[in-house]
Amino acid sequence: MGALKRFVAALLSDSGTVSAIRVMSLYALGVGSAVAMYGVYMGKDLSGLAQVCGVFVGAAFAAKVGQKFAEKDKE
Repeated sequence: MGALKRFVAALLSDSGTVSAIRVMSLYALGVGSAVAMYGVYMGKDLSGLAQVCGVFVGAAFAAKVGQKFAEKDKE
């Protein structure tokens, strides 16, 4: 529990040691993967699963790409 507490404290600090965009991207990628595995396991419609997973995976990578463009504008 100590490691999780330190991670959350670092995430919420102003030092910038942990990137919130990276955490969000990892979380969205994990959720997309979990939804895909669950859907395949339950035998759901693969077309609908592909769309839902595409939204999560797209959000994971779009946020990171957007961050790079936003940081270039600030410099």
